Amino acid sequence: MSTTSISPSIKGALSALASKDLHSGIKHKFATDPSRIDKFTHDLGEFYLDLSKTHISDELVSKYIEFAQEVRFESKRFDFLAGAKINNSESRSVLHTLLRDSSNQGISMVEPDSLKQAATSKQQFIEQYQAIQTKLASRNVPVADIIHVGIGGSSLGTQLVFEALKELNASIKVHFIGNIDAHQLVDVLSQCRAESTLVVGVSKTFTTAETLQNLDSIANWFRSSGDSEPLSKFYGVTAAPTKAIDYGIYSENVVSFPNWVGGRYSVWSSVSLSAALVIGIDRFNELLDGAAELDKHFYQQPLKSNVCFLAAMLDHYYGNFLEVKSRAIFAYDFRLRSLVDYLQQLETESNGKDRQRDGTPVDQQTSPVVWGGVGTDVQHSVFQMLHQGTAMIPSEFILVARSDHEMDDHHQELLANGLAQTAALLAGQDLETIERIHGAENLSDSTKHAKIFSGDRPSSTILLERLTPRALGGLLAFYEHRTFCFGVLTNINSYDQMGVELGKRLAKQVKPLLACDQKQKSVEEFDPSTLNLIARINKI
Repeated sequence: MSTTSISPSIKGALSALASKDLHSGIKHKFATDPSRIDKFTHDLGEFYLDLSKTHISDELVSKYIEFAQEVRFESKRFDFLAGAKINNSESRSVLHTLLRDSSNQGISMVEPDSLKQAATSKQQFIEQYQAIQTKLASRNVPVADIIHVGIGGSSLGTQLVFEALKELNASIKVHFIGNIDAHQLVDVLSQCRAESTLVVGVSKTFTTAETLQNLDSIANWFRSSGDSEPLSKFYGVTAAPTKAIDYGIYSENVVSFPNWVGGRYSVWSSVSLSAALVIGIDRFNELLDGAAELDKHFYQQPLKSNVCFLAAMLDHYYGNFLEVKSRAIFAYDFRLRSLVDYLQQLETESNGKDRQRDGTPVDQQTSPVVWGGVGTDVQHSVFQMLHQGTAMIPSEFILVARSDHEMDDHHQELLANGLAQTAALLAGQDLETIERIHGAENLSDSTKHAKIFSGDRPSSTILLERLTPRALGGLLAFYEHRTFCFGVLTNINSYDQMGVELGKRLAKQVKPLLACDQKQKSVEEFDPSTLNLIARINKI
């Protein structure tokens, strides 16, 4: 029998509230509640969260707290923090928060050795980092380029941290290779010189096919440049050190991390070696501290003021009661250009599930499509749909109040655009306003009506004072815990990723059929379309 996570009484109350919200809109909430800003904005020091332009209300929060009590939210949060095996399909604990606070905020662990492992891992990373920096300082030719080879969680977080926190004039450039498409690899290699290039290969098992094939090709590039010992310039970051050594990585160049570190939660570990080598270990530790501070908020704050729960609550409400299918994220800071890609993996790989924890089909909508872009670029493309499209799309705006450059006029223009978009999504524009503003322009009726915006489009704003390591750490931890909360509300396991495995297995069966003996039979019966495409490729 299916174990549902939402009772008929809560579902009925939320459905009624959704009908009311669709009728009255968000502007009505501001008009009837003068304390709305005080109640639905949250100051966390490193960042400020404004939820007031969403459909949040006292009644909505109250109903979701009841919902949380029904699904034993606080008990499940404690299980997560205590290291219980909440990844039930793989019988694993989820321990990434220990990487930023090995004391675990004083919470006792189911397996106390986890605390020691986390502390040891952090100390080993610091020592390995220092040893690598000493070695780099003794080189005759300084390192100008690092090629970071990894895929998914082995790359996305590190790339985000590097881009967000590197100095504007950093002397070392890090190139990220994840795609098996050699066009990316050839482009990166064309920008590097073998004598000043370092390679960091990241794979939890050090058996990831795409990563190893890219490493092989880079080693051949070194050899073609006259380097007889290319692997001496390679570092392997892995939870399987012996596999990296078997591959050929020198033992002193192997940097390890615990086996319990999950890919999309590995940014806090030595997986971020490439970024740490550029930004410095002190700033990397500040990133961890910022995340730990947000962890404390998530652990200790009651649900009515817990920003992670409130954001997840809105995600659930929009998806399950207002029929929202996607959520947009816009970072008004070029340094956060990889944030959307990072969050796409974090949220959709975690919560894009159609099975409940007991394996039965879900009875709710799970992860929305997460998408977005950077700054004013996207205002000239997708924002048309946000303002006048037929679908409701909740949008998140991430703004940084103070820049780290001296072109203040640029930054003021950037902030003005971000703030104006959130205001416009809420306010809209009616015919009376259009006639008042454009009255002297002699516009046709059709043009006037084309300028009508309904408004009442939900948006939230995250305002960082500056893009510091602490602020970034807190921001990423906020999204992690938001993901956990959503998984509890929808009764799914947010910590496996079974959906990526079938395609990988079939790819191994397709590859031998490409450009091979046509008499060879497929291992598995493929559909006619796939077989036709294979035949077509082999004829070209």
